[in-house]
Amino acid sequence: MHMTARFFLSLGNVFFSLLLGAVALGFFWMYFPDLTLQLFKWAGTLRESLLSSAWSARYEVALRLFVDERQIVYMGFVLATRIVVGLIIVLVSRFLGGKAEQEFPI
Repeated sequence: MHMTARFFLSLGNVFFSLLLGAVALGFFWMYFPDLTLQLFKWAGTLRESLLSSAWSARYEVALRLFVDERQIVYMGFVLATRIVVGLIIVLVSRFLGGKAEQEFPI
């Protein structure tokens, strides 16, 4: 039962992160459209600089398939929200005096 709960908690954490990243991107787009446009332009520049290298056709097709401006910006928001949520959890646990359990006590 413990392993099943861990699996579903980690799966829920990933789903929550993807959802929270999408919500953060939506709010950022609504309140800061100019900055959002700059993020997309920067992601396009990053994509083009990555694809301008001399890749073989097999790798370039995969990169063109998986590297897109929308995906770069979205994953940036997902990572940023994961960092913020992690910091909030650490601060709350420190404030409440909680002590993190060791995964593998030695």
